[in-house]
Amino acid sequence: ETVTSESYCDLLQNHLPALLEDVPLHIRKEMWFQQDGAPPHFAIITIAIIRQFLNEKFGNKWIGRKGPRQCPPQSPDLTPLDFFLWGYVK
Repeated sequence: ETVTSESYCDLLQNHLPALLEDVPLHIRKEMWFQQDGAPPHFAIITIAIIRQFLNEKFGNKWIGRKGPRQCPPQSPDLTPLDFFLWGYVK
């Protein structure tokens, strides 16, 4: 199934909070949320919803387009998903 901006919003709003409940509070306080440049992360129809959610849950501790911390383009040190997760998932 392809991730759309709507399904990404659903994940953030309806599934991520429950997942975060399992993370100890002292770890959550230090967590950063990072988005990559995938189109669902910044689609015009959902960007306001996504930014509001991330600002509420993570304050200024999220990295992504139009976020409090911009993600540098082509920055291999900030793309751990490319080095581990996608290979593991495949």
